[in-house]
Amino acid sequence: MRNQSPGPWVSLTRSEYAGAFFMLVLAVLLALIPAVFSTGKQDNVLYAADSAQRATLLARHLAATDSFFRKKKPKYIPWHRLKSGDLENLGLAAEDADRIYQKIKMGYRYSSLSELSRETGLDTAVLKNAVSTFSFGEKKTGKQKPVNIELNSCDTTALIALPGIGSKTALRIIRFRDALGGFYNKEQLLETRFADTAALRKLLPEMQVNTGLLKKIPIQTAGIETLKKHPYISEKQAKVMLAFRQQHGKLNENLLKEIKIISPAALSRLLPYLNFNE
Repeated sequence: MRNQSPGPWVSLTRSEYAGAFFMLVLAVLLALIPAVFSTGKQDNVLYAADSAQRATLLARHLAATDSFFRKKKPKYIPWHRLKSGDLENLGLAAEDADRIYQKIKMGYRYSSLSELSRETGLDTAVLKNAVSTFSFGEKKTGKQKPVNIELNSCDTTALIALPGIGSKTALRIIRFRDALGGFYNKEQLLETRFADTAALRKLLPEMQVNTGLLKKIPIQTAGIETLKKHPYISEKQAKVMLAFRQQHGKLNENLLKEIKIISPAALSRLLPYLNFNE
């Protein structure tokens, strides 16, 4: 009986059989390589060790960072640097905290913890634990020694040393004093623009005024530029005063009373600055 051939479509040459066998062996080897060289248990150990090391390093970093900021962070928050978030942490509602923050940001200065307590509704003890009481001029221990300041001769350094007066307020006071020619009454200090009147009023008992240091205007010879530079004289008033002087030759207190645009109250505070003899 003759053997029948399977047909040309399944017949392979010897070289083709060898090539197919080689490709099959190569595929098996490639499949076995990961299994041979991979050690899953060691990978797990290395990963666990790496995670533990990272956790240790992270803990050390956080501890060092926290220690650094603890050392740098002040014990108290100066009240004029309070943020809305700080006020909320004290127990203030978000809207009220923002309102107080905007008020402080605009330059308002609270004169005491009691005033800030009334404004916020927070207990004074709560504020005292968080806000620097020294910034309100209240010493933490001991009694405050009285300070006597002569307003017509002091400088900004002496004023800044007083509670409730910062560098900007001190500079405004000195500029206002120089424009006036000096203070003849310590109550004039309250006329300083953009200053905390409540804080200045508390300091008035410690203020003194030497009227001998006043710089007066020679009203008989002064020109319009000199007159209108004074805070108590407007340009229109200066022109009328010069017209009266040209008409009458010399000015005196009675003539100035006849000037209708100068009220008796305005003339009363202006007279200490006028020299009628020169």
